[in-house]
Amino acid sequence: MLRTATRSEVLPLFEREHRYAGLSSSCTYLFAVEEEGRIVAAYAWQPPPFGCARSVCPEQPSGVLALSRMVAVPREERQLRHISKPLRVQMRRMIDRTRWPVLVTFSDEGLGHTGHVYKCSGWEKTTRALRPQYVDEKGRRTSTYANGRHSREGLTLIGNAYIQRWEHWVCERGSALQHMIERGWRRVQVPGRVWKSGSQAYKWERAA
Repeated sequence: MLRTATRSEVLPLFEREHRYAGLSSSCTYLFAVEEEGRIVAAYAWQPPPFGCARSVCPEQPSGVLALSRMVAVPREERQLRHISKPLRVQMRRMIDRTRWPVLVTFSDEGLGHTGHVYKCSGWEKTTRALRPQYVDEKGRRTSTYANGRHSREGLTLIGNAYIQRWEHWVCERGSALQHMIERGWRRVQVPGRVWKSGSQAYKWERAA
């Protein structure tokens, strides 16, 4: 059964089975596949760093959502054959694609990832770049981006690896902003709040 999940429900699975051994403190969507009361796969979605979002969708970075983590127990410990199947269901039915017309994710070749799951789920392979790789004090692979900011504090550089970007659009490239506006989304000011730059903060709301 595929369902929404809480962070506390899926965190042990990420810590045990994912090479990054962790999960962001907040996510836009969290989904889990449950079999006989046991979670066997989980998927975490959140907005990517702004620079990444702008690279993927220059006209509307706020419309980009990233599959930041995906994990499953070993194949022999689950009935689910292909983790791409529940991923397709999320992309088509469970994520609001009027709000998030563009999805992005990455396969880390340094961990032996080929992106086969994304290919099977209908993602498009786009840019590929060599990136530095870090581990934390426990030797776990770690991203320099967490909870909305970049930091290398406490991390050790272990080398470089190619990172392949994958994208999934429900509209034509260059039309994400138009796609959202036509479906009722508007950018509105957040009273009393500013970004780190000092500029007025905004959020996206859908007309009733």
